[in-house]
Amino acid sequence: MTGTDIKKLYVAADGTVTFICPKCGSARKENAQQYKEHKGPVKIDCTCTNVYEVQIEFRKFYRKETHLDGLYLRSSHAGDWGKMVIKNLSMGGCGFKTMKTTTLVPGEEIKIEFTLDDRTAAPIKKKAIVLEVDGQYVGCKFSGPPGSYDADLGFYLKKP
Repeated sequence: MTGTDIKKLYVAADGTVTFICPKCGSARKENAQQYKEHKGPVKIDCTCTNVYEVQIEFRKFYRKETHLDGLYLRSSHAGDWGKMVIKNLSMGGCGFKTMKTTTLVPGEEIKIEFTLDDRTAAPIKKKAIVLEVDGQYVGCKFSGPPGSYDADLGFYLKKP
């Protein structure tokens, strides 16, 4: 079995995940919490004796790999900004790489600006909270009014 054969399963709103054996089709539902700390694929033993691997995805939103040029602006340091490349994007946040080592810290509020690379070329401006910093890589979640929806971003993420 290669890495491309590993099926990705998403956790349902009730916190469960449904495993379906690729050999016999048998399905079983389990509480996904027990797999939360597990890194990488999970081996599942079916009652038919088949053993298969799945990747359990706890994210609330689909994440798309990208390469979008943009800017980030620090809210707490007026005039402090930098260039970035967005490496992955979802409705809830993004991961980007800065052009040089950054002094951003988790919990910091920033503004990000970039343009979608589809035919709409829609400009996107978002406020975000930094969640992680690893060298030049920054992971952040978008902040904004609860329940707000960005149609341009939503349509972009649905396209392959």
